[in-house]
Amino acid sequence: MGKPVVVVRELECAAGPAALWPFIADTERFNRSIGLRAIVHDPLSDAGAARYLVHTRLGGFPVEYEERPFEWIENRRFAVRRLMRGGALRSLEFCTELEPREGGGTRVRFQLVLEPRFAILRPLARLNGGRSLDAFVRVVEEVDAQLARAEPAMLPAARNEAQQDALTRAAAALRDALPEPARPLADRLAAHVRDAQDAELVRLRPYELADAWGVDRGLVLSLLLQGVVAGMLELSWELVCPSCRLGAAQVPSLAAVPQEGHCQLCDLHFGLDLDRAVEATFRPAAAVRAVDLGPYCIGGPLRTPHVVSQVVLPADGAAVLAAPEAPGRYRLFARGGATASVETQSGAPEAVDVSVGEQVEPGLIAVSPSGRVTVRLAAGGERHVKIERLDWADRAATAHQLSLSPTFRRLFSGQVLRAGLMLKVARVALLFSDLTASTALYRRAGDANAFKLVQDHFELLGAIAQRHGGAIVKTIGDAVMAAFADEAEAMRAAIEMQDSFHAFRAGHGDAADVYLKLGLFAGPCYVVTANGVLDYFGMTVNVAARLQATAEPGEIVVPEELAERARDAGWLGNAQLSARFEAELKGLDGAVKAARIVSAFSTGKMRAVPRLKGA
Repeated sequence: MGKPVVVVRELECAAGPAALWPFIADTERFNRSIGLRAIVHDPLSDAGAARYLVHTRLGGFPVEYEERPFEWIENRRFAVRRLMRGGALRSLEFCTELEPREGGGTRVRFQLVLEPRFAILRPLARLNGGRSLDAFVRVVEEVDAQLARAEPAMLPAARNEAQQDALTRAAAALRDALPEPARPLADRLAAHVRDAQDAELVRLRPYELADAWGVDRGLVLSLLLQGVVAGMLELSWELVCPSCRLGAAQVPSLAAVPQEGHCQLCDLHFGLDLDRAVEATFRPAAAVRAVDLGPYCIGGPLRTPHVVSQVVLPADGAAVLAAPEAPGRYRLFARGGATASVETQSGAPEAVDVSVGEQVEPGLIAVSPSGRVTVRLAAGGERHVKIERLDWADRAATAHQLSLSPTFRRLFSGQVLRAGLMLKVARVALLFSDLTASTALYRRAGDANAFKLVQDHFELLGAIAQRHGGAIVKTIGDAVMAAFADEAEAMRAAIEMQDSFHAFRAGHGDAADVYLKLGLFAGPCYVVTANGVLDYFGMTVNVAARLQATAEPGEIVVPEELAERARDAGWLGNAQLSARFEAELKGLDGAVKAARIVSAFSTGKMRAVPRLKGA
């Protein structure tokens, strides 16, 4: 076995490391830009660090290699080593370093270490390695020039052309389905589907697109859902790993969602929470544009941008993780699920030692910003270890959020969970309503008039819920059950419902003695399919319904803690917390500390109402 072939290229850039990192570390798009071939990967489950066996072509020849996890320090360097199975090379190591220059700018260094299988192949390896790095340099020079001109920088890449006739038909159908003010968004979406690079369209995330466009998230979510019906887009569901936050699997419908997911990269089984682990993504319909799905890389740093640093921990040694520069709380994660909390703070040690086995010891790691965390393996085979930010990216349109979209509930009513499957939602705000004196209303006004009033009030409450990001889950007689992802919006919706009901009563002559009673409670829940629609099940449902039963006309009853938080945070607007009381709720041990909230109309104009015992 001869010496490895080492090929190096360096260039000086005007942009700083933090500006270049999002482009250089986006290995999926970078590999597209330099003309590499797409890859196919199969899972590996042996004791080594590699999690996938990759098949592709390099230099026109088929190759197969073990894909080991990348190692990196955010904004500074990343590297990967690939062990070839057959072919001209035994191994390939690639490293990129970004060194800040004194006075500004960055020195970028690319290095390839190639181990040919035979000495005679050394000149060919050096030639092909140099050509590859020259392509890297050209792409970085182009990005640096774009940044210097203050242009929107983009990695160059080939793209497949849209089928213009099919796109035109789909765009027309989408425009026709939208109200007039929203129709320019249909044109904008059609232009994006026509002009964007393939890499941008493989996984369209509605909230990410909305933020880039500066448009309301709910509006863009509704737009993309309408785009599916119009034939422009396809909808699929990704099962998202709670650690790497990548799609561990993709299913075509909610009915195909399993009870739990498994991430091959993290070697982690995880439960499927609808508000975290199941995400809706879109891509162009195949008839509109055949997008190159790739992938071109499965392990670069930008695939997991929440990870600050990552290393491969050898079975018989140690590795060093770079602590984050910013003070705060992070998490150390070792493949398989062992974790520890990491706190970077001034005055903490600059270097700490950590042991990884079934657990991480110590469980709380205090280290100074930019310090060193030396990790040693206590048991098991080699694996990757990482330090990751704790904040969860809020750009995911989760299955739970889609279930609250009126557009989704209207157009995709067939998208339900399979029978018998219960998936958890970590937190949902549930609102129950009821009308007072409804029996007398039917007797006084007659069935037809009373029925119309009830239906009109359903429309009123539904429109208010929609404005606040919620949805009517179901109606029960003359009562409503609504769900909201955000407690603040649920509270604002409840107050608006009470305020609006005054004008509603004035417009319905038979409703003089009819008032609205509301109850609101937030907590964990299960989502199930009941009567062909997505519904909620669990104690949170019971508590919300029973709080509503304690409300008097014109009131909203909520837990005391929620009422005080709403008051302190300014969610109440002109409404007031009128009373506190202990509610005895059926099925619960002990009383619930509750509070009554009345709207500005109720406090100023409505007749006084009697209080329950304990108010």
